[in-house]
Amino acid sequence: MKTKKIKVFLGGYVNYTNAQNLNCRALAKYLNKGKIECAAMLFPNGNLSVDSDLVGIKLFKCLRPQCYFRYLTYLRGIMWCDVAYLPKGEIWEFCSRCLKWFGKKSFTTVEGVISGTNLDKSIVSYGSKEAIVNVYSFTTKTYAITKYMSEKNKELLGINSDGVLYLGIDTELFQPQSRPRDKLHNIAFIGNNIRYKGIDDFYAIAEKFPELTFHIVGGGIGYDVVEEIGSKGLRNCVYHGLMDHTQISEFLKGIDLHIFPSRSEGFPKVTLETAAMGVPSIVYSDYGASEWITTGKNGYVVDKIDDIEVILKDLQQSPWKLNTLADEAIKLAESFDWRVLIKDWEKVIENLVR
Repeated sequence: MKTKKIKVFLGGYVNYTNAQNLNCRALAKYLNKGKIECAAMLFPNGNLSVDSDLVGIKLFKCLRPQCYFRYLTYLRGIMWCDVAYLPKGEIWEFCSRCLKWFGKKSFTTVEGVISGTNLDKSIVSYGSKEAIVNVYSFTTKTYAITKYMSEKNKELLGINSDGVLYLGIDTELFQPQSRPRDKLHNIAFIGNNIRYKGIDDFYAIAEKFPELTFHIVGGGIGYDVVEEIGSKGLRNCVYHGLMDHTQISEFLKGIDLHIFPSRSEGFPKVTLETAAMGVPSIVYSDYGASEWITTGKNGYVVDKIDDIEVILKDLQQSPWKLNTLADEAIKLAESFDWRVLIKDWEKVIENLVR
């Protein structure tokens, strides 16, 4: 007898660049099609193509104006599915009612520590702390994407998690090449909304190491990177603008180290994407990165900018460490490949329909 497939509605717009949307796109690609049938949403005039990654995926197209038609799009997805994954938090009250009306199982993921500016933004979006808690409790199950996140959000707001579901990366997009690393020379910063990702610390480090070349990839609304570099007189800084995954992969072939000095993150997958190319990262400890990065083995987790300076001096004096770091960084990335982690997501889905 043929086993009935589980119908899963992935509540993201898989043709539009956004963290939750891209994760839904990856889930649509990697969930076992022998057991699970997937559906997702299309954003009006999305910037991503509907390509081979989405073959066999049922797609609900949202019409314009999106602020109105998204209700219909979510309704169609929830009515169709056995299990709904709803990570975006938009129109959550409407989705909550739909789940109850049609008796559907569901789950969501908490993808940030809700404190400081994140808390302020969430209050603006949802109205109050109580409403924020409700946003992460209307589904059947709620998962954090790191253990640190689970613990901190429970401590700060009383948001309970049913476990941890790590997000993966598509290592197929990042193919490392064997190369000797006999000298520390090229250091990169990769991120968007640069102004809020600790770029001033990156500039400060660049100023202290004029003999090294510091590369910046990304952008930010209302922030002129070239002008900022010029005003600081940093001749050893090079701005590359925005890059897609293919361009970043090629760019990383000449990079020795990645510094990501943001103080407020959820799970910065860029540290895994660089790791997949054999480029270890230096990050701050504020958001629990030691959960996946082991200092001195596959990267570095530090408390302050002075620690970064110490590490760079050490790597200049002992450049052989770069080779070991690169090998271990690749192993780290492989452990977070979607093809490995997808089994955990499939277990969650299967348990919900039992």
